[in-house]
Amino acid sequence: MKLEYHYPRHVKNQKTGETITFDPVNNPLHAERLIRNFHHSNPEHPDAKLDGLDADRCIAFFVDQTVSMAMGDGDRRPYQLAANECTPTAGDRLASKIHDRYPGFELVEFHPYEGTAVIERLDPDRLRVRGIMAAELKTKPYLLQARPAGKGWDITMDPSVTYLPVRDDPAANRAATRIGQEGWHARTDTMNHVIHVIPGTPPTFLPSHPYPFDQLKDSDGGRTRFGVWLPESGDQPYEDAVIDWRESPFVLIGGEPGSGKSVCINAILATLIAAGDDLSIIDLNNKATDYYWTRPWVTPGHWGCESDVQGAGVLNRLIEDIEHGERAKVWKENAWQNWYEIPDWAKRKYPRHTVVVDEFSSLVDKAAMTRTIPKPDKTLPAVFRAMFMGQAQYDIKYAMQRLVRTARAQGYRLILASQTVNQQSGLGPTIRDLFGHRIIMGASPSASVLGTLHDQKSMPDVPGRVKDDPRISKGVGVGEINGARPRIFKTFWAGHDGMGDVQALATALVDAIGVPDGVDASAFLDTLAKHGPDNPVDGQVMNALTERIDLPYQTALASDETLAALKEGWDDSKLNFGGDQGSSQRGDNPSRPVADGPKDAGADLMDASRLADLLGA
Repeated sequence: MKLEYHYPRHVKNQKTGETITFDPVNNPLHAERLIRNFHHSNPEHPDAKLDGLDADRCIAFFVDQTVSMAMGDGDRRPYQLAANECTPTAGDRLASKIHDRYPGFELVEFHPYEGTAVIERLDPDRLRVRGIMAAELKTKPYLLQARPAGKGWDITMDPSVTYLPVRDDPAANRAATRIGQEGWHARTDTMNHVIHVIPGTPPTFLPSHPYPFDQLKDSDGGRTRFGVWLPESGDQPYEDAVIDWRESPFVLIGGEPGSGKSVCINAILATLIAAGDDLSIIDLNNKATDYYWTRPWVTPGHWGCESDVQGAGVLNRLIEDIEHGERAKVWKENAWQNWYEIPDWAKRKYPRHTVVVDEFSSLVDKAAMTRTIPKPDKTLPAVFRAMFMGQAQYDIKYAMQRLVRTARAQGYRLILASQTVNQQSGLGPTIRDLFGHRIIMGASPSASVLGTLHDQKSMPDVPGRVKDDPRISKGVGVGEINGARPRIFKTFWAGHDGMGDVQALATALVDAIGVPDGVDASAFLDTLAKHGPDNPVDGQVMNALTERIDLPYQTALASDETLAALKEGWDDSKLNFGGDQGSSQRGDNPSRPVADGPKDAGADLMDASRLADLLGA
C-alpha cells in the first residue's frame, strides 16, 4: 500500500527559536525526524517504509507492504495487494478477506505478479454462473468473469487458465446445461479466452436418418459418412459423423447383441466396397448372415465365416502376404510408406483391402497356442479337439494383432467388432491404442464395452429423451473418431420403399458398380428380398454365392503347420479310440456335406487302409 505524507517546508529550532528549512532530502537527521513524525501520525502503519520524497511539493511517500486495500468507490474497484499477497497461492486467502472487509464484493481479477486485483459487487446470477463454470472446469471462481450476453452468458477466463478443448469442452457444455437447461451449450473462443454460453432447446434424433447414397457414386474411399452427431442444441442442424481413413485405417466397435453393430458396419462398409477395396469377412458361422449382402464383392478365398479354421486361414494368409509375400516385397523394394502415395499403377495392382472381423470376443474365447503335439495313441479325441479349436482361435487373435501393428502402410483396413473389449479378449490397451477410430454401440452400453474408448472420462451420457424412446434409440452409439472427444451419434438407415437396410445397400451398389463376372445380379438381389414359407429363398443361389468366395478347408489348414498337425493327430486319435468322444462344437469341420467332391476336401473321412486294419482287428 502506498501512502503520502505532507511535511512542513520550515520548522522552528526548539533550542534557539530560529526558523530553519526542513530538508529531509539532504539532511539525514531531518529524514529520521520525518519518519518518526509519520509513524506518530499513522500508528496503523507501523511497518511502513520511506519510499521517496518530492522536495518541491514537500511530500514523502511511504509504502506499507503488509496492508492491501481497495481504491476509489463504485461497484467495481481496483485493489492494491500487500507484499504477502503477491503470489498465485494467495488468491483463496485474499478472496476470503474481501468477503469480510468489503461485504457484497467479490474478487473478480487477481494479478499477483503485478501486485493488483479487482473487486466487484456481483448480483446472484453472475455469482451462480461463474461458480458453476469454475466447478466444472476445476478452476478458481476469481479467474472467471461472467457477464450477460443476450439470453446467454460470456465468461472471460484469466490468461493463466489453460483450456484444452478435448478435455474441457465436455465440462463447459455440462456447465452450460446447469446454467440454463438441456440444450444450452458452450462455444469457446480460445484465442480470446472467452466461453460463450448459448441458449438452446433439448437435442434429439429423428426415428431414422436416411443413408447418403450419393457417397457411393465415384467414391474414392477416403472418407466415409456413417451417421449423424447429436447436436448440442435442438436448434442446430445435424452434422455428419465421418471417418477419415487417412487419419487411421482401423475401426474398433464395441457393443452387445442387438445394439446395432452390424447396421453401423454396413453403413461404413458400403462406401469401401463402392471404392473398389478387396474384402475379407470373418465372423461366427451362425452370424454370417449379417454379411450375406456383401458376398458378390468379397474377394474369392476371403470368406472366413464357415468355421473357425477358415477364419484363421483367411487371416493367416493375409499376414503372410503383408509380412512376407509379394506385397511386402514390392513395398520394401520401392520404400513405400503410405498406400495413398504409391503410383497409380501400383494402386490398381495392389488395391486397398478391408478386413471385417465380427464377434471377435466369441471367436477367440478359447484361444490357446499349442506348444507340443500329443501322441494320438495316448490322447483322447476330445483333448485333441480342444487343442485344435484353441489353436485356430489363437491364430485369429494373433493375426488380428499382427494386422493392426504392421499393415497400415500397405493399404489394409480393419473393422473389428466385439461384445467384450478388454485384455482377456485380446483387446488390451496396447492393441486398442492402434485403433484411431472407436465406437460403442447402444444407448445404454454395458461395462464390458466401455474399454473401447480411449477417453472414457469424457464419454457423454445419452439423454433420457433419446435413450427411453425405442424409435429414437435404435442405432445410437458413442463415437471417438479421428482421436476427437467422444460424441453421441446415430447410424444411417438405408432402408426405403419397402426394402430393408442391407437390401437397399446391395441394390445401390449393384447400380453404382455392378457385380463381378459369374454373379447373377438379379438372382443375388432376390436372396435379400422378403421370403416366406410359400416363397422360399433359392438355396442353390445362396450356396453358389458362398462357394464362389469360400476359403477351402484344406487350404485353411495348410496356413498353419501346427493346426494341420493337430488335425492329423485328432483324426488318428479318433481311429485309436473309436470315435470323437466329445460333443460337436462350432468350427471343427466344414459345414457342407462331405460327398460333393474337391470342394469338401478335408472333411472327416476315414482312410481306407485304416478302415481295413480296424475291420481286421
